[in-house]
Amino acid sequence: MTEQADEVRDAATVIVARDGSEGLQVFMVRRGAGAVFLPDRYVFPGGRVDRADREEAARRLHGSAGAVDPAYTMTAARETFEEVGLLFADRPVDAGALPEMRRAMLAGEIGFGAVLERFGAAVDASQFVYFSRWITPKAELATRRFDARFFIARAPEDQVAEADTTEVHDGRWLRPIEALALHERGEIGLIFPTIKHLERIAPYRAVSELLEFARAKTIVTVTPEVQPGPTFVMIPELENAW
Repeated sequence: MTEQADEVRDAATVIVARDGSEGLQVFMVRRGAGAVFLPDRYVFPGGRVDRADREEAARRLHGSAGAVDPAYTMTAARETFEEVGLLFADRPVDAGALPEMRRAMLAGEIGFGAVLERFGAAVDASQFVYFSRWITPKAELATRRFDARFFIARAPEDQVAEADTTEVHDGRWLRPIEALALHERGEIGLIFPTIKHLERIAPYRAVSELLEFARAKTIVTVTPEVQPGPTFVMIPELENAW
């Protein structure tokens, strides 16, 4: 194991959900084939907490997502805007101006704080609900380790979710059971935490039901077991209890 592989990075992931004609759908993106980490895998939008997120959380975050460090919520909002184009603001924003602001941000011309400032807005943390905490175990197959907080968020109705085409692409709205079936048939690649979250939310037919469950559930930290293969497995007593 290298020192870099042993480092545990703080991260946030967002399960963006909407009500579809056949039930609840979540937005997933495919990481680029050339990505160093998880190439070609379908994931929920998310990424590492950076210093700016901690600074902006103190200035541009209103409300609460639950019992979680506000920096994670700011990361959740930033990464969702970068990768999916959705802005969880505390007031109405001009949806038509979002693509250009996102382009400028992805080009490194402005930061997320500047995006919010130009809209005269802050992040509305109450639109996120803290759902789970997963820590990557030490294992040969874990080239990067994360202490990740997962959130549930309803997609803003007046905005369009679209993959950024830089770090991720092929953004798709999928029912959880549909995503799992595609993976089972080998049509899309998923990683263990994504599979378990899809399984966990699959029984809920509407976003309101999922949010109600998320607000009431207990947060139990999950660190999967590693078995020969190597492969990750859920600790039996945590199955459907996290």
